[in-house]
Order: sequence, then structure tokens, then C-alpha cells
Amino acid sequence: MSPSPDLHRLFNPGSIAVVGASNKPGKMGNLFMQRLAAGFRGALYAVNPSEKEVCGVAAYRRVEDLPDLDVLIALVPAASLVALVESCRTDQVRFLLAIPSGFAEVSKDGDALQRRLTAAARSRRMRVLGPNIVGIMNGVLGLNASMMPELPPGGRGLSCLTQSGGFGMALSMYALDHELCIAKFCDLGNTADLDVHEMLDYLANDDDTRVVGLFLESIRDQSQFLRAIERTATKKPVILTPVGATSAGRRSSLAHLGIPAGTITPQDKRAKGVIYAETGRDLLDCAKALMWQQQARGRRVAIVTGTGGIGAELADLASNLGLAIPNLTPQLQARLRRYLPDYASVQNPIDCTPIWWDYPKIYPLILDELERSGEIDLAIVSVTDVAASLAELASAIATWATSSAHTVPVVVYWGARYRDHDNMRLIERAAVPCYQSTREAVRATAALMPVKALRFSNFGLDPIG
Repeated sequence: MSPSPDLHRLFNPGSIAVVGASNKPGKMGNLFMQRLAAGFRGALYAVNPSEKEVCGVAAYRRVEDLPDLDVLIALVPAASLVALVESCRTDQVRFLLAIPSGFAEVSKDGDALQRRLTAAARSRRMRVLGPNIVGIMNGVLGLNASMMPELPPGGRGLSCLTQSGGFGMALSMYALDHELCIAKFCDLGNTADLDVHEMLDYLANDDDTRVVGLFLESIRDQSQFLRAIERTATKKPVILTPVGATSAGRRSSLAHLGIPAGTITPQDKRAKGVIYAETGRDLLDCAKALMWQQQARGRRVAIVTGTGGIGAELADLASNLGLAIPNLTPQLQARLRRYLPDYASVQNPIDCTPIWWDYPKIYPLILDELERSGEIDLAIVSVTDVAASLAELASAIATWATSSAHTVPVVVYWGARYRDHDNMRLIERAAVPCYQSTREAVRATAALMPVKALRFSNFGLDPIG
């Protein structure tokens, strides 16, 4: 049995060595060294037998010459990696980041090579992350030990586990575009040694992790996984996107990871308290809402819009996900009527009509009335076309959001031209999540309902009425 890992030392290492470090621009060994040198504050070592120095760091000829390490990053061909591990002293390396592919995901001899790798590591009390991974990040520390070209904003926030380097790239770009704080990122790859349940137990107790995201293809030990994900979900929101559920998806996953069984399907036992998202984008959209807005008290949602058609579309989508669209009481309707023309609708959805010039004044007043009423638990605000071009409206929503502590979470559907995105950024910088499709906005809103109101159906959010 592998020793229990101190995963704090993986994500907060005091020392890192890169085998295959290079001075040649564009080479992976050069990219890793540059990214580590930019943010890592511990001891950094380079291993290259033909260089005296790499990226300003003294180079060693052999791994055996290095001191004890927390993390060893291996950028060598798969066929050379076992010999590299065998050259290490016992207890010399805590964690190996096995970056290369060419193991169990390939048909010829790959599985046997992977077993040799884990056996060699285990005999030296070394834990293996991977193989076939892009690496890890710790945004709080500014640590980018990965193929990601740019470190996203770091801080207390979202931590993601995945078996897809492509999802890692998507996460990084999404976080940069939306200024979303990333605490930890880890690509588990083939999970030859370090497994999902071990990482979940770490993130469950990590103070910097507020929301856990999982984009997973295959699970080796489902019973341990289910226990770990349920333990984590009792402490913080957990969003799971399971992929590879169809026969075509399973073929792709097998070719990608070499794990023939353990896919997560609707027929499996359901993890309690977990939010299921259909796609990786849904996962990120839901995470943004959960990080920026508080959990709702219930599932009653008010929809505020300037066009009846969009209001009807949002209402249909919300109802299909189990959100309730309550009729507002006559007393509340009368209060709302004070701010709107006679031809506006003050039921629910609330159709303010296209009096765009008054929206900067009207929208905050309507949100105040809805919040004070106690008749709703959430609000979706639609900002589209001409309204989205009004910086005054974006500023008014942002000011309302930051003016006091609010009890009703608010999500914005932003239907606008690209040139108006600066206005959307004003709202998002006030921690009000914006989404550029009605479907995204409603699914993110549903994620804010109490977790007990969610159930798993067809890999999507399916709130229980």
C-alpha cells in the first residue's frame, strides 16, 4: 500500500526540480522553468546534463545529485521515466509529476510500463501524480507547475480536479476572462497512484478552497470516491461533471486514460449533496455563481426584464429546472407599479418595457422591493441590446450589489454585443455573475438553491419540487 500523502507538500512545496529543463525557447522544459521561476518562491532545481545553468538556475547532471525534494517534475519520454525513478534514493522525492503520456492509455505495453512506474515509486516511498498530465497550480502561492501558459487570478476560490488537460486550459481561460479566483488545480491523468478520493479529502479541509469542481472521466475505486465526495459536500459546494457516459464517450476515455471501467453513469449510486453539471462550461458557470453569491433560502425566483419574450424564455427554462416562478402578491405589485408605466407587467416575470433611459434608476428600486418583500429567494435580471449599452445601468446594478449586504442572490442574463462587454465587467466586478445565454443564467441560478433541492438526472441540474 502506498504511504498516506501529505498533499499540502504537493501544493505548497518547498523544493521543486525539473528533469528535462531547457534553455531552448518553446521547449516544454523551458516553459516549465520560466513559469516556475516567475512565481515559485522555494528552492528550484534544473536537471540537464549538457547545461551548466537553465533560466538562471544552476543545472545538475543527474537526479541522484539533487537534495531531497518535495516535487520532481519529469519531462522525459515514457520509456525513460521508470529508469529515472529507479535512480532516485528512497525518500528523496515526495511527489513525482509524471507529465509524459505513453502509458496505460496506449495499447502496446503501456499498461505494464505504468505498473513498473508505480512499483518503482512505491519502493522509494514516492507518490506519483499521473502519468499523462498537464500538471498542477496553486493560485494562492502563484505556483504554476503546469502546461498552462498563464496563471489565472489566485486566491480563496475554486479548486478543480480533472483528468483532462484541455479542461485545465478552459478553466484557466475562463478564470482570466471573468477574474475568477482559482485556489488549486490538479490534473490526475491516468490515476496510476494518487487517486481522486485522496485529493478530495485534502480539498475538503483546505481553507483556500471554497468550491470544488470535478471534471472526471473514469473512477478506479468508486466506493472510496463516493464516500470522499459526500464527505466533501458536507463542508463546501461540490460540482461534478461526469463525462464518458455513452459508448462513444467510453471509447474516447479508454483511449485517453487507459481506464476501462468505473465511469460515472446515471445508474450508479448517487452522491448526496453534489451538484451535477452537464458540461465543463456548466461547471464553471455554476462555480462562479456559488463563489460570488450566497446560497438561496429556497427556490422562488423573480425575473426582471425589459422584454416579455426573454422573460417568458427565462421562465420556461427556470420552471423546467424546478425553480418556482411565484405570482407576486397584489401589495408587492402595487409597490412595483409606482416605478413603471401602466402598460408594464408587474406580475412575474416583471416586464419593465423598453424604457431603457430609466433602467439605471428603476432596476435598483425593483430589486430593493423584491428583496424586502420576502416573497422571493433569488432574482434573474435580464440586460439586453440597448440596455446593455448603458454604462449607467451597469454601474447602477454594481452599486446596488455593493451598497449593503443582500439576502437575495442575483444573477444577470447579459444579451449584448461584444463591444458592450466592458459594461458587463462592471457588474461582475461587483460579484454579480453574468451569463451570455439564458440557459447558462438559469442553470447557474439553480445551482444557488439549497443542495437538498437538487437531484441527479441525465447529468444535469434537476431540482426537486
